[in-house]
Amino acid sequence: MKGAKERHIDEGLQVIGIGIQDSEENIHDYAKKLKMTWPVGYDVGDRISKAYGITFGAGIVFIDRGGIIQKRAVKAFSEAEMERSLELILAPLKPVEQEDKTENVQ
Repeated sequence: MKGAKERHIDEGLQVIGIGIQDSEENIHDYAKKLKMTWPVGYDVGDRISKAYGITFGAGIVFIDRGGIIQKRAVKAFSEAEMERSLELILAPLKPVEQEDKTENVQ
């Protein structure tokens, strides 16, 4: 994750860690040990992890610029899979097409 963050920071990639199923102290100790350079919080009662479908261990939720979940990863994956997932969320938002609601008055 560190490498991905560094490679894509200029594209707007934001990384947030949320610890689950452990003590808050252990989560923060783990983040320090791994020298995580992003904010790491603690999910009291596992509410956030359950809302995003992460029910055990570690997981990654890829959320795009519009706040839409594009992918969940609850198991190990390759760097190539990580890059494909990042492409999904770092792509510019497409404008929402609106119906032409003007009336043709003669």
